[in-house]
Amino acid sequence: MTEKEILKQEQTYSESKIQHICVNWFRYTFPHVANLLFAVPNGGWRGARAGAQMRYEGQVSGVSDLILLFPKGGKASLCIEMKVPGRKGRSAGTQKPHQIAWQTLVEKHGSTYVVCHGLVEFVEAVCIYLQTDPQPYIDKALNLYPIYL
Repeated sequence: MTEKEILKQEQTYSESKIQHICVNWFRYTFPHVANLLFAVPNGGWRGARAGAQMRYEGQVSGVSDLILLFPKGGKASLCIEMKVPGRKGRSAGTQKPHQIAWQTLVEKHGSTYVVCHGLVEFVEAVCIYLQTDPQPYIDKALNLYPIYL
């Protein structure tokens, strides 16, 4: 598939499905550090009791969707906020104020933070963080795209 075809397809997906595709790509591509990329279960609807329990246990509002706990290039980690690609007339692909505040905090304390709108942006961001040329990884991801679904 081409980047344009994947982007068009991803515009029909939920943020959750896009995140699933990105995590699958990462684990397939970097199996030796696969479990250093993990999801933070901050989103989604929960009842009052479950929400209170999560705050009690230490949930922090605005934390990124994914964290790659792999120091590289003097940075402590890569924090990744997943968003759906832009859809006309919708704000689904933008950060909320509490997410921007958390981004500012983690960047101040030595982590890299990125917002990714789909697989291609995710691959590029991860490769740049890992200090490797993203183009071969993007090309391979485009060629293998259906396997990540």
